[in-house]
Amino acid sequence: MKFMGDHPLRGQSEHFVICTFLKVKKDRWCDKQEAHQSLHSEILLSMIAKQSDDVLFPQLIGEYGLMKDEAYCQVLKQITANTSSKPDSCQKGWRLLYVLTAYCRCSEVLKPFLVKFLQDACKSPGALFQGIAKACEQNLRKTFQFGGRSVFPSSMELKAIMAGRSSKRQLFLFLGGIERHLKIKTCSVALNVIEELCYEMALQRLEAMDEYTIFIVTNRGQNVRPLNKREYILDIATEAEQIDSNYSFWFRRVIWAQPLKFDNELSVTIHYNQVLPDYLKGLLNVLPQGKVSEQQFNQIAKLAALQHRTKDSLYAPTIHEIVEYIPAQLFTRQGPQQWMHLVTQHTHAVQSLNPHQARAQFLGTPSRTCTNTSSTQTPKGTAKPKKDSTIISVFCPRMRNLPMNNKVK
Repeated sequence: MKFMGDHPLRGQSEHFVICTFLKVKKDRWCDKQEAHQSLHSEILLSMIAKQSDDVLFPQLIGEYGLMKDEAYCQVLKQITANTSSKPDSCQKGWRLLYVLTAYCRCSEVLKPFLVKFLQDACKSPGALFQGIAKACEQNLRKTFQFGGRSVFPSSMELKAIMAGRSSKRQLFLFLGGIERHLKIKTCSVALNVIEELCYEMALQRLEAMDEYTIFIVTNRGQNVRPLNKREYILDIATEAEQIDSNYSFWFRRVIWAQPLKFDNELSVTIHYNQVLPDYLKGLLNVLPQGKVSEQQFNQIAKLAALQHRTKDSLYAPTIHEIVEYIPAQLFTRQGPQQWMHLVTQHTHAVQSLNPHQARAQFLGTPSRTCTNTSSTQTPKGTAKPKKDSTIISVFCPRMRNLPMNNKVK
């Protein structure tokens, strides 16, 4: 009632009140008689009147669900029989219910009644709170699916909820400077973000989505952690904010089993930006017996020309640019002028490609610099790459877990 304005706050903030309300005292254990006294809410008692005592109370008390059920019933009572003189009392009650459904699971006994209450509120003609009732129902379903939020809402998040805003725009980054602002709701989890970004890349199969992960990065990239797909984005953001206000979320591919789609520009760009740094560092090249054949020199030169074309450059690359396009350990295998001649030839050959086509061809180019990979470099159960494998498939054995070049914690 303090939160709804019907009792004075006495120096306490709304944020303090709601965090206190969300705390479930797990040291409180009630027997059947205490439970009868505690469950003074008329709503719950009327709902469970037909239930057997032997079935009801063990379910309610189990996992301390009693306190959560009573919290739900008290809020329901306030919004269904509200006689407050405060004009926004009922509205605040609904917003409190919105927060509660995001954090706490009710018992299985109360659940069908609570869901029906919310559904009826959504469908009632002329009802004032149809929108928030629907949002409460969605929160409750996600809480049962993913376990509920675990970090108290920040004061900023609570202010937004009280103002009727149930989502925020959150920035997600990709390698290569690509970024996306996604609408994150109170109960959005990492899985929801992965699905949305994968849909944009025209990936709809679950097997494909399983190969991507969201990372939280703090302390200027020193701390990098992959998120469990069930983790709540706003929980992670609230915790990260306390450590580093410049935290960031990153989207990366971490498993390379499904074939790459070359017809989606975002997908090609993301994969190109993720593969290229490792290629240039020489992490993806294996030279049998340390020798480079003429065919391999041409292959490396073509990859250099394609990199140059991705920049939409109309002129031939300079020797300084060519040095940047070729892994250092490969560049030293022949003289600069020889590289200049080879790369210039391939530059003319790929001039008709646009940047997207150049990136796609870079990823799909048959790779011969990685052929005959030794068995010690290939994971068990993984077949050795064929001579005509694309650069992406040849790199797969070594890209199961691409490093972010940061300390992972």
